[in-house]
Amino acid sequence: MRTGIRVWLVTAIVIGFVCQISAEDSFNGWWRLDEKTSTGVPAMMRGHETTVHLTQSSTRFTIDFVFDGQAMNSSEFVLDGQSHAGQLGASQEAHWANRFRAIEITIRRPAGGPMPGGTEHLLWELEPGGQSIRRTSTNPDTKAPPQIYVYRRMQSPEGSGTGAPRR
Repeated sequence: MRTGIRVWLVTAIVIGFVCQISAEDSFNGWWRLDEKTSTGVPAMMRGHETTVHLTQSSTRFTIDFVFDGQAMNSSEFVLDGQSHAGQLGASQEAHWANRFRAIEITIRRPAGGPMPGGTEHLLWELEPGGQSIRRTSTNPDTKAPPQIYVYRRMQSPEGSGTGAPRR
């Protein structure tokens, strides 16, 4: 009897611990830009509500951008370190830098395209506790300082079911 209770108790503790870690180790969910703690936020974004809906799996990372409640665009990355076609003629590579805690993305945009040409490096880092994300953007082709966006976890927007923006 005592052995059975001990086994049950240890199992319950382990399950609770694993569930807590998996929730904290996930980019999945809705995140709001914290403009006050971010740096390099463009003027057109200041004073507006900027949110992202992130979805991760072991092999994919999807970012749905929402600006003032309106779905803007989605970006999907394959987390295999290989080059894949991106948006607007760009190529992109992505991989786990630290499994389930940090994702590195490199986007190469062609010169003369709709977006400024060059290379952009992005690092999405899930902070300890899983309640904030730090997104750092650097462009080695320019001398511009890094752009650092801090996102805070939020509840799914009201009335949107799963919370994913419509595409």
